[in-house]
Amino acid sequence: MSASQGIWRFGNLGLAEIAPAQRVTLGEGGTPLIEAPRLAEAVGIARLYLKLESQNPTGSFKDRGTATAISQAVVIGARQLVEDSSGNAGASAAAYAARAGLRCTIYAPATAPAAKLRQAEAYGARVVLVEGSRADVTRAAQRAAKATGVYHLNHNANDAFVAGTQTLAFELTDELKTPAALVMPVGGGSLLAGCFEGFASLGLPPARWPLFGVQPEVCAPLVQALANGWEQPVPVEAKPTIAGGIAIADPPRGARLLLAMRESGGGAVAVTEDAIMRWGRMLARLEGVYAEPTSAAAVAGLARLVAERTIAADDAAVVVITGSGLKDPWPPIIGEGEIVVRGVGAEGRANASTESEESGAGSRYPNQRPDGGL
Repeated sequence: MSASQGIWRFGNLGLAEIAPAQRVTLGEGGTPLIEAPRLAEAVGIARLYLKLESQNPTGSFKDRGTATAISQAVVIGARQLVEDSSGNAGASAAAYAARAGLRCTIYAPATAPAAKLRQAEAYGARVVLVEGSRADVTRAAQRAAKATGVYHLNHNANDAFVAGTQTLAFELTDELKTPAALVMPVGGGSLLAGCFEGFASLGLPPARWPLFGVQPEVCAPLVQALANGWEQPVPVEAKPTIAGGIAIADPPRGARLLLAMRESGGGAVAVTEDAIMRWGRMLARLEGVYAEPTSAAAVAGLARLVAERTIAADDAAVVVITGSGLKDPWPPIIGEGEIVVRGVGAEGRANASTESEESGAGSRYPNQRPDGGL
C-alpha cells in the first residue's frame, strides 16, 4: 500500500508540513464496517454496526494516530521516540518507529498486558515498566522526552495524533449514508476527539453523529463531569479494571471531550466489570468478533444506553471495536465452552501441556495470568 492510500487518501489531514514522501504508513485505516444483527437483537436496537479497528496493522485504532504523529516526528528530524502507554499505543508506536527507522522506548505500567509488551519488544522497542499510577508512567516518559532529538508521541495530548484518528469519521460518512449514534470506549479520548473534529471538518452539524463515550465504573471522570454539569473533569482515584486501556483518571483532553459529547448530543455512560465480561462474550459468540475487554466496554455501554432509552430502540448505532482480543486475553471462563483433549500418551494420560508451561513460568512480566494476560 502506498502513502496515498489508507488514511492518507484523505490528504495531508491538516498537517501541511508533511510531504507525501514523508508519510509513514503500514496500511492503516480502511477497516471493515459490518452489520451485527444478532447482537442488535440482544441489545434491543434496530440496527447495529461494528467498526473493526482491531483489523489495523498492530491490532488497534491507535495506528491511525501513530501514523500521523510519527510522520510529524520524521519531518522535525527526531532520532528517537518515547511513548507512555498501557499497551496498544506502545505497540503501535514501536511498529511505526521501526517502519520509520527511529529508536523507540515505551514506558508502560507494571501491570500492562504481557501480550502488548511482547508485541512492542518484537518491533525492537525498549520497554520500561513503571510502578505506580498511569500518571506516573506519563511523567516518566515526559522526563525522557527532554533529551535532544527525542519525540514524545504523547497520544493522549498530541494534536498530530488526533489528525489521524479523525479519518475514522471520514470513513463512516462514506460507508453509512444515514448517520448513527457512535459509541466507543473513552480513556484519554484521542478517538472521540478525532471523530468530533473529523465530522466538523466535513461541515456536518455536530448533532448529526451523536458521540457517546463509555468508561468503567471504577474510573469514570468524564461520566462524573457530565452528570454534574462540569466543564472540566475532576481527577478520580482509579481502581483496577479489566478495561485497563481506558483507566485514565485525569484525561488531558477532558474539557475538549466533554464539549464534543455535549455539542454532538451524545453523552457518557459507566459500566460494571460484570457487564464488560458479559457483553464481551456476547460479541464473540453472536457475531464472531473477539475484542479486548476495553473494546467490549463499548458494547456494554450501548446496551445500557438503549436500556435507559438514551438511544432509542428504533435508532441505529455504530460501536467501535478499538482493539483485538488477542492483545489482552480474557480471564478463563469456568464452566462455559469446552476444550477436549483427544490424544492419549503411552502412560494413559491425555497429552497436554504441563502446569508450569500453562502458568507462564519464567515470564519476565510480573502479574501475568495463566492465560497470558495480567
